[in-house]
Amino acid sequence: MSDADIVRFLWVAAVVLIVLIALILFYLVERKILRARHREQVAEALDWFASPDSPLIHYLSSGERSRRLLASGEGLRREALEEALLKRLAVNASQIERERIYAFAADYFTEEYEELLNRRRWSDRMNVLLHIEKFHMSGMKDYLLRRLEQLPENDRHDDERFLLIRTLASLNADETFQYLELASRRFSELQLMQTLGPLNGERLERLIREFDQLPLRIRRCVLDTLRLSNIRTTEVLALFERCIRSEDRETRIRAFKALANFGYMTSEAADWLESSLERSDAVEWPERLMHARLAGAVREERFAVHLERLMADPSYEVRREAASSLAQYRSGMERIARVAEEHPDRFARDMAVETLERRAYERNVG
Repeated sequence: MSDADIVRFLWVAAVVLIVLIALILFYLVERKILRARHREQVAEALDWFASPDSPLIHYLSSGERSRRLLASGEGLRREALEEALLKRLAVNASQIERERIYAFAADYFTEEYEELLNRRRWSDRMNVLLHIEKFHMSGMKDYLLRRLEQLPENDRHDDERFLLIRTLASLNADETFQYLELASRRFSELQLMQTLGPLNGERLERLIREFDQLPLRIRRCVLDTLRLSNIRTTEVLALFERCIRSEDRETRIRAFKALANFGYMTSEAADWLESSLERSDAVEWPERLMHARLAGAVREERFAVHLERLMADPSYEVRREAASSLAQYRSGMERIARVAEEHPDRFARDMAVETLERRAYERNVG
């Protein structure tokens, strides 16, 4: 091949490459323009649905579905209607409005959502699961269960599996319990808590009632979920007090933390806490820290002497928690002042001084 042929070949290759790049750029620009135009049309439809005389506002206020509303479901208008309903839910719609939105979505979107659940595109399936959850579409439960059974066992599909199970939980479905064992093996703790959080009523009572039969990771997350939900019933209190006696250290720590948030414990549990404080040297520092935090939450005078002792703990975190808890007692600051002056342990004295200085600063700033 001559030099001229090589040059000619390179020129042709360069021209082809430039044409390909131009076509790709044209395609991307066209897609962007079409997408922008589509969003403008959706925005216009959203404005129409939000107007006082729109059929959507009429339905939400009266419960009557006009022909204008039912006729607005093709293509773009359907997408806009979906967004309008979701937006209404997000701005503190009244309970009556919510019930009407849920009823309308069940009648209006079920067929489309069933089709979307079987789409090959991952994002389509994920988006529709989020919508089913937000619209509380309990009628979709069988479709969700069917999709769960169709998923391959490999962990590549765990994100979808998590959303499916979380959606079942948001619908308060009994079938959620069938997947808790699988969830305990496959999901992170954050995902587990998002799955357990929506369960309420009879399903929540079942979680508490069958607590001992649940997988260990699920039991730990149940304690955290109950604490974060701030549920205060005698059954929950009994569960927390039982779990501080668990053989699993992590379960005990979470139960102590939950009880501290509860702010109350029975006299029997308080006796057990006192005995735990007396032998706290036998446990690791995270558990000693929780002992101190719970003692500060319930504020029984018999715990004060143990908090003074924990101010000399080898762990800085435990010393700080013990001082913070003791400061909440009626005579706590006087006790801390005595520790600063008289305690034989230098670390305890330093922590007492630090606490006194911090409280003085807070008073001056406040």
